[in-house]
Amino acid sequence: MQRRWLYGWLIGAIALFTNGCGGPQSGQLWICNAETFQPNYVRSPEMERLLRWSRFPVRVYFEKDENYSEMLQSIALQGFDQWVEATEMKVRYQVVDSKEDAQIVVKFRPDTRDGKTNYRYYTNGELAHADMYIGIRGNNSVDIRSVAAHEFGHALGIGGHSINPEDMMYPTYTSGVPLRITERDLNTLKTAYCDLFLQRGRAPAAPPNEPLLHGTIRCGGH
Repeated sequence: MQRRWLYGWLIGAIALFTNGCGGPQSGQLWICNAETFQPNYVRSPEMERLLRWSRFPVRVYFEKDENYSEMLQSIALQGFDQWVEATEMKVRYQVVDSKEDAQIVVKFRPDTRDGKTNYRYYTNGELAHADMYIGIRGNNSVDIRSVAAHEFGHALGIGGHSINPEDMMYPTYTSGVPLRITERDLNTLKTAYCDLFLQRGRAPAAPPNEPLLHGTIRCGGH
């Protein structure tokens, strides 16, 4: 599956990849380098960036259009819950009833069984908003759950893909074969949230007056 980026800004060196998780100076973030949690694919050639939300739970809204159903939402949330369980609830979400209150907006697409995530972020790596598109063509619950889990990984900040086909965040999937979060997937996400997993100090939220950057990730099955 071809993966295309609409915008090519690289911010990994700005926000996340420095020389380890030592004690912070005044105003410094607790951050990790690519070796902190092993194994991972932080330096995979398919990885463009790691981003992060400033705090959890992240607020999720499901678009109530003609493609929506409570059953589809339930299946998608089962995919999201894989990340919640893998992180022992350090990563959490809250479903909200208002699109205006949401940080992540989820839409179902009947014309594809692939997924796509658009996101906006600040120059320091803080996520501002994400739009997730989950393909439901064929109504295969295994595939819908897998695509939802994969795209939620992107919406949480994994701005790229693994090159290992065993990983959840490999760019393609095989229909009917459920995706599972691997140790490499989890460690890659943990690199973006060092403070949560090493119980360090919380990073400050991005200033609201910073310019927003944009990105898109497309993923698919075979």
